[in-house]
Formats: sequence, structure tokens, C-alpha cells
Amino acid sequence: MSIKYIKETIKYLLRSYPIIYPYIKEIEKMYAMTPEELNQRNEQVFLKIFRKAYDKSPFYHKLYTEANINKEDINGLDDIKKLPVITKDMVKQYADQMLVTSKCKLIKNHTSGTTGTPMTVYEDWPSIWREQAYFYCYRKKCGFIYGQPLVSLRGNLDKKDLYLKIHISNTLYLSSYNINQESIEIYYKKIREHNPIAIEGYPSSLYNLAILLKENKLQLHIPLTFTSSESLLEHQRALIEKQFNSHIYDHFGTTERTIRLSETLDHSGYVEDPGYSINEYLNDGEITTSLINKSFPLIRYKGDDIMEMIQPNIDEGKPLIKKILGRKSTCLIGKDGTHYSGALLTRVFKDITTIDYAQFIQNTQGKVTLNIVTNNNFSQNDKIKLDKIVHKQLGENNFDIIINQINKNQLIITSRGKYNYIINNISNKENR
Repeated sequence: MSIKYIKETIKYLLRSYPIIYPYIKEIEKMYAMTPEELNQRNEQVFLKIFRKAYDKSPFYHKLYTEANINKEDINGLDDIKKLPVITKDMVKQYADQMLVTSKCKLIKNHTSGTTGTPMTVYEDWPSIWREQAYFYCYRKKCGFIYGQPLVSLRGNLDKKDLYLKIHISNTLYLSSYNINQESIEIYYKKIREHNPIAIEGYPSSLYNLAILLKENKLQLHIPLTFTSSESLLEHQRALIEKQFNSHIYDHFGTTERTIRLSETLDHSGYVEDPGYSINEYLNDGEITTSLINKSFPLIRYKGDDIMEMIQPNIDEGKPLIKKILGRKSTCLIGKDGTHYSGALLTRVFKDITTIDYAQFIQNTQGKVTLNIVTNNNFSQNDKIKLDKIVHKQLGENNFDIIINQINKNQLIITSRGKYNYIINNISNKENR
């Protein structure tokens, strides 16, 4: 029995149905609320979070007092825009001071997001259980019940492991780092043997699998597909649904747990999951306030994912957002033809917090340059660790990799001032 098998089994047990059941009932009640009832409930939760942050968080107390905001000035959701916006840079610098409880009670998580910029966030167990309960409730609406056979293609396995079946969760994990001609017959056989009701994964990973199935004249029959972590493009949806004989249901969320959007069952757009957050949509991103992570409050937190809105206000049951535009990503292509998405590659920096920026540049298949901008705490041990992780994730023999330390002003920026985590200069003719 492998260590990975044990870890995934324990991870499932800690988030299993008996534990998340109270949160499932709570969310199901919110689905049944009228807009007025839900707004009132959200307002009460927000005020508790704000007042606790004001009293117990050194960061928020200083931020609000310096802005001449008293606790009594905020009496409802109508007052939320009086509060200053917090940024990713603030979270990176002051995460520990944002806490309203002891760190020893929390789960520490490092995320670089799709920009390659590392950041530390914290979660308490109730927020983890609520998050899982939201997944449970949404997937149940789509026709999937936890415990039914599931295939997961999200990066849980690295390059050296092709597949792993976790029996207690009835889940077959496949490596997103090995989707190529050499592995497609094995993947196809394992999926057929597992006979899944649903498959989950990054859109780009599922799309790459669908391409290989098409090229090899293979068809799967998986009723449901759940996508997340990247923008789902229309050509990806069409091919995945065709090759899998499936219906896709897309989800948008963040590691910071400040926003959660789910695709409507009729695929006409996205709606906010009830009671999860308070969201303000802008032309250049969104401002969100989490209602589920009360130990690490993020109040009016600025994100940069662009949403194409349908209308500013909605009637009950109608979608709010037509498309999520902010997570389009390119891929790196290995020597064996495997495509590595931006979401997949962020795992490389998950546990290295001394890198401020990272940028992959590819001009030839199987060759990549990784440029990093480090902070003063970057050490020789970090350099050794980075080299090991990069080669492990991408595969010892699948890429020729050069790692360079550069200055921030040497990062490649687009003409519109945008920084891209991956720059793939391979021509469309070379790319699949």
C-alpha cells in the first residue's frame, strides 16, 4: 500500500458525508430561501465576520481605524462599500495579521494562482467542510452522488504515476502529466474498467485526453463531466462532450475561498452559490467577501478574473454571468506530446514561498526556460528544492529545462501590460 494511497484515503475520510452532513443541510436550506431571506442571512453572517475582524485582527483593526471607520459605522450590506479594498499584495505581506484565531488551529495553504505569484492563505476546518458540502450539493443537482465511481484528472499524481484507485471513495486518479500517445490505451482501459458516472479535471487536461481518444478512434461513455480551475472554452466543451458522451458542468472558485460560481443546469450561464460570498463585479475583476472562512477573513478582496455579465441584477433562477474570461491559459508541450496547463503547473510552486514571480517560456516542444524572481529569503536549499520539483512534475526525460533567476523588470509583459505565467511561442502548426 503506497503512501499516496493512504494520504488520499485519509483526505477523503476527513471530508466524507457523515462529517459534512450538517453543512449539506445548511446549504440545502439556503437553496430554498427567497432572495430576501438569503440577503438577510448573508448580512448577519457578514456583520459577525466584520466585527470579529475589527476586534481581533491586527491588520483589519489598523486598516479600518486609519480609514476613520468605526465598528458602529457598518450596520449592513449597504455599508460594505465604505470599507477599503484589500489586494493580493496585502495578503502576501500581512496574512498572519489578518487572522482572528490561532494559526495552530488552521490549515496553511500556499497558492501561486495562474499568475505564478505565491501567496499564503489559511483555512479552518469548518470552511473546508463547507466547501466540500457545496461540491456535494451542486453535483447532486447534476446527478452525481459521492461514492459513485469517479475519475479524477486534476494533478493529484505526478509524472511517475499513471493511475491510482482509492477504494473507499470509489475514485480512479489519473496523472495529468502523462496524457500522451504512450499512455492513452492504458487510460482508456482503466476508465472503461472503472465504469465511472462522472469525471472531473482541468478543462485543458480533459481536452487533451479527448484529442487523443479522437486520434485513436476511441469513445468513452461517462454521463457527467465536472470542470474547474481554468476557463472552459467552447471548442473544448464540444470535443470533450463528444468523445466522452457526456454533459459538462463547470465550476469557478479560488483557493482563497472568496467566490464560488456554478454553471446552471441548462448551461445558460453561471450563478453564485448561495451564502458563499458577497461579490462586486468590475470591468477589471471582482471584489469579494468570503462568508465561509471566518478564521481568515477576506473582506472586499480584489481579484482579477474577468466576468462577462448578462445583467447587473437577476430574477430568481436566471444566470448572472455568461462567461468567465479571466482564466484562459496556454500550455507547455512535452517531448512525448503531453500538454501541461497553467493550472497544473502552479503546483510546482505550491510549497516554495520565496519566489515572487515565475514565468515559463517555450519556443520548442520539449524545451522550456523557467525564469524566476526571488525575494531575499531565497536560499540554495530552495534552489535545489525547485529544481527537484520541476523535474519531478514535468518528468525527468520529458523536458530540457533551464532555470534562470532574473529581475522583475526582465519579466515579459504584454503590450496591454499583462503578465502571463506561461508564454508558448510554438507555432499553431506545431501545436495540436
